[in-house]
Amino acid sequence: MEVLGRKESSDIIRSCQPCKVDGDTVLAEGFCENCNEFLCSSCIKAHRKLAVTKNHVIKSKDEMPTVLSTQSDPCTELCDVHKNEIVKFYCQDHDSVGCGDCMVLEHTSCKVQLVSNVSCNYDDSDAFVRIKHSIDHLMKNLDSCKQEIKCSLITADEIKITILKEIKTFRKEMDNYLDRVENDLIQEVEKISASDIAKQQTIQGRCEALNYEIEQFQNKQEQCKDNINNLFVTSKQILKKLQRCHEINEEISSKSQINTLKFTPSKELKDVKMQNTCLGNLDRQVKKFSGRCRKSIIDMKTNFVKKIDIKEKAETNCYITGMAVISEAEILLADYRNVSLKVFNHKECKITSTLKTPSGPVDVTTINSLSAATTLFDEGKIMFINTQNGLSVSHSLQVRKGCAGIDHHNGIIAVTFCKSPAVQILDMKGHVLHQVSDTSILGVPLYVSLSSENESMYVSDYKNNAVYEFTLTGHLKATIKSKKMEFPHGLTFTNCGNVAICDPCESDNIRVIVPGTRELLPLYVQNVFNPCSLLLCEDQGKLFITEHHQSKGRNFIKEYDLK
Repeated sequence: MEVLGRKESSDIIRSCQPCKVDGDTVLAEGFCENCNEFLCSSCIKAHRKLAVTKNHVIKSKDEMPTVLSTQSDPCTELCDVHKNEIVKFYCQDHDSVGCGDCMVLEHTSCKVQLVSNVSCNYDDSDAFVRIKHSIDHLMKNLDSCKQEIKCSLITADEIKITILKEIKTFRKEMDNYLDRVENDLIQEVEKISASDIAKQQTIQGRCEALNYEIEQFQNKQEQCKDNINNLFVTSKQILKKLQRCHEINEEISSKSQINTLKFTPSKELKDVKMQNTCLGNLDRQVKKFSGRCRKSIIDMKTNFVKKIDIKEKAETNCYITGMAVISEAEILLADYRNVSLKVFNHKECKITSTLKTPSGPVDVTTINSLSAATTLFDEGKIMFINTQNGLSVSHSLQVRKGCAGIDHHNGIIAVTFCKSPAVQILDMKGHVLHQVSDTSILGVPLYVSLSSENESMYVSDYKNNAVYEFTLTGHLKATIKSKKMEFPHGLTFTNCGNVAICDPCESDNIRVIVPGTRELLPLYVQNVFNPCSLLLCEDQGKLFITEHHQSKGRNFIKEYDLK
C-alpha cells in the first residue's frame, strides 16, 4: 500500500489499488474521485454495480491524475470486523463507521459517506463532548464502586472480629464439652466471611479490568486528537462499547454487598450446659451499601409519555411558572396567570387541591415533607404553605417586590429578584446571609437552583442570555453563555451534578451544563416548544415540563420517561 507522505513512481501509482492489496499488480484503467483510488477494468465494473459506490465519479484512463492526491490527515484505523481493512465510510442511518466490505454487506440501502467528508470539526461537536462526558462519568461511577468495595472489605473484617470476640467471651462460661460446638460455629463465621471477601475481591478484579478498559478508551482518544478522522472513527467505535461498559458497571455496583452477622447466645446452654445443643445462632442479613451507580442525564433518553391538561373549569389560560415535588405522586404547581397554587397527582392525572394566593406565584420549592414555599412577585413576599391534607397558608416572610425564583436546601433559601436585580441567600427567618446585586453581572435573574452539597448555586439570566454559577457567599465562579441559548428560564440540578436548563427559543430546548468543564450540551426532548419550567424525578425516571404562556401548550404538563 502507499506510504503516507511518500511519492511513488507513476507506474506504481497508476496500478489498481484494490488488486494491489491482494498482492496483484494490475494496470489501472480509471480513477474513482470519491474513493481516491486507481482501479483496473474489473474493479471499475464491480464499483459501478455496488449500491454503495455505483454513483461514484470515475475518470477514464486519459482523464485520471498522474499523482494520487493524499489527505493531510487520513484515517488509518482498522475495521473492527474486517481486521485488515481501513475504515473509510460512515453510515448516517446507523451512526456507524466501517470499511468498504462493511458497507457492501450491511449498508447497501443506507446513506453512506466518506469519513473525510463528515469528520470536519468533529472535535468541537456536541457528539464528541457527549462521548467524553460519558467516559468521565463512567470513571466516576467506577471510583465510587471501588470505594464501596473497599468499605465492604473493611466492614466484613470488623464484623468478623466483633462476632468472634462475642463468641469467645461467651465460650469462657462453658465447660470443655463446648469446644466442639464452638469450633463448628467459628468455622461457619469464617466460611461466611471468606465467602464475602472472595466475592468482593472477585468484583474488585472486574472493577479494575473495566477501569483499565475505560482508560484505554481515553488513551485511544488522546492518541487520535491530532488526526480528526481517527478521532471520529475511534469515538464512534468507543460509543458502541460504552453501553456494555455501563451494564458491567451497574452489575458491579449491584453486587457490592456483604452478610452482616449477629451472635445470639443460647439460653438453653446457659441453663443446661451438658445438653448437646449448639453454642448459638448467627442471624444473617445482607447489607447493601447505600451508594449506587447513577447514570448521567446526558446519557439518558427522553421518551414522550403524554400531555396532561391542568386547566380547571372557569379558569383562564394557565401559566405554570414553577414546579416542586411534595410526595412520590404529587407535584406542587405555581399558576401565575390564575393566581393560585395547585397540587397535581401525576399518577392519577388530576388536580387534588388548589389554593388562591394574594398575587401571582412565580416559583415554588419544597421545605420538607409537610411544607413548601412560593414567591409572590407583586407582594414581595415568600409565602410558606402546609402541603399535608391539602394546601393551607402557614406564614410569610417580607422580602421585596420582584422576587421570582426560589430554591431551598438544608435550611438555606436562595431567591432571585427581577426588579433591582439581585440574588439573596436567606436563613429560614428571612435574614439575608449573602447577596449578589452587581448590575454589571445581573440583568434579569429569573430562576435559581442550589446544589445538593450547598457548595454553589446556578442562576438563569433572562436579559443577558446567560447562566451564572455563584458560591453561596455570592462569588461569581463562572458565566455560561452560548449563541444557541436565548432567554434561559427554569433550571435544576440533577443527581449527578449536571444542571438542566429550559431554553424557550431553541429547537434544542432543554440544555445541560456539564460540571467542571461547564460545557453546554443539548438534551433532545420531543414535543416541547417554549419550555418555561422543568422538574426532574430521576428516582422515578420521570421528567415534567411546562411551557411559556405564549405557547399553545400553556395549559398542559408534558410528561417524559427517562431511560
